[in-house]
Amino acid sequence: MVSVALVGMAGPALAQVPPLPDVRTPSVFPATPNPYTPDSPSDYEAPWPAASPVQPGGFNFPYGAVDSPSPDPAPGWTIQPSLSLQILATDNYYQTRHDRRSEFVTTLTPGILVTADTARIRGVVAYEPALELHAYGNGDNGIYHNLNGQVLVTAIPETLFLDLRGSAYVQPAGGGYAAYGPTETSGRNQVQTSSFQLSPYLVRRFGGLATMQVGYAFQSVTEDTRDTSGVFLTPSGQPYYSDQSFTAHEFYAVVRTGENFGRLAMEARGISTDYNGSGVLDGAYRRIAAVEARYAINRLVAILGEIGYEEQKYNGIPPFHISEPVWSAGVRLSFSPDSFITARYGRHDGFNSARLDAVLSVGGRTRIFANYSESLTTSAQRSVDLLSTTTLDELGNPVDAITGAPSVLPFSNSLLGIQSGLMRVRSGSASISQNWDRDTFTLTFLREERSPVSIEPGTSAARQSGTSGSISWAHILTPDTTAIGFLQYGSFDSPAYGNGDVYTIGASLVTELMPGLAATVQLTTSSRSDDTSGGRSLQNTVIAGLRKTF
Repeated sequence: MVSVALVGMAGPALAQVPPLPDVRTPSVFPATPNPYTPDSPSDYEAPWPAASPVQPGGFNFPYGAVDSPSPDPAPGWTIQPSLSLQILATDNYYQTRHDRRSEFVTTLTPGILVTADTARIRGVVAYEPALELHAYGNGDNGIYHNLNGQVLVTAIPETLFLDLRGSAYVQPAGGGYAAYGPTETSGRNQVQTSSFQLSPYLVRRFGGLATMQVGYAFQSVTEDTRDTSGVFLTPSGQPYYSDQSFTAHEFYAVVRTGENFGRLAMEARGISTDYNGSGVLDGAYRRIAAVEARYAINRLVAILGEIGYEEQKYNGIPPFHISEPVWSAGVRLSFSPDSFITARYGRHDGFNSARLDAVLSVGGRTRIFANYSESLTTSAQRSVDLLSTTTLDELGNPVDAITGAPSVLPFSNSLLGIQSGLMRVRSGSASISQNWDRDTFTLTFLREERSPVSIEPGTSAARQSGTSGSISWAHILTPDTTAIGFLQYGSFDSPAYGNGDVYTIGASLVTELMPGLAATVQLTTSSRSDDTSGGRSLQNTVIAGLRKTF
């Protein structure tokens, strides 16, 4: 895909690169949800996030909207088919120190981008199945599915809604590769993940007193290994990962106070999720009931508080079960509608932890994003949970629903491997981007730690951690041509490779040959070192592609 050549290696570093006409490139700074309620009668009303283009709704609402779509929407339906042809050549396909193998990979990618903005349907769906054909490794041929979609259907205005979400992506099973890179350069050990969610719900308003939302969500996730030879084993022969799948039934109810309460906003919620799946999710459940409050001291500062109770159960080794109170306290600083910092500390998932969400606009040309969170989850749960915590921009790229920052995990992070068990995940990211008329500079940082809590019978688990950073410079040469240079570095500690690091340097050039037809070329050099190889491996890659939009 042409878009892979543009953003594959630079990842989130391509912030604010102006898209060429009819070329699908990510808008890295999508419209950030306004933290102020649009119809606030009070200057001191607590700043709940307002509706986003695809996921209207607010603070802590699990899914969907409390507001119906605009009665006079525009532009209605837009359907944009595309077809991409990409050729990749590399001198070290498996990124090994010895037995280097050259490879040519041809990728044919039909795609379709559908957007809807009508009185009854709002959403965006981007689907691009990629057919890979290998010149030498015929066993590596196959089809990857890449999907991002979110659709909100209004059955009865302001009352009954249907929320549909889905995603599909591919990542290396064992990790140890550049954090942001095309999957074609990481050899065989690929895992295809597909997540879907369907949620009908009812909304009832009680004037300015309160709003209630009651709903149900059906969730389905599958994780399939394309080639089991790519799954890493312990010295005793146990795998770190086995294919996962589950379905889940979730019921939820949320009541939130309205504008009549002025500076005070409160929310009571109850969520119960039961899983039917493989491994630790066989018979698992998550349940929580909590009340959260926010009091706006003034326009700048609001204090936060939460108290509730939770139960969780997972059937691994050892079995995991918690039944205890939850709580949190924090503060929100609102500098402007698109600049804020929210920080909390409390107890969830059986441990004390902190959470940070921040987005800052500085001087009109600079934006800063930061996020830190800790959670108890599995790789399959994490995939479906992201459907509820991300929204999509107009091109179908996932962005954080709170800050509007591009979503990095787990869609493109290849540093760490996938494991089947229950884990505690600590994840932090930060990025800063400066946009000028013809130049964009972006610096991104990511840190993640995964600690096993309960393992699937028949598998093993180990602690993992990874740190990565990238910097990029995009320069518009002509109205039709953009050049991009990037450098990224990552270090990792994984059970598959032990301690190691990887760096990548490269450059891309994309140009519009004629309206609707774009060409791209990308040159990269990647070097990796780890405990298993005993030295450094070098990989040089050339990617060339054409993309036609209709």
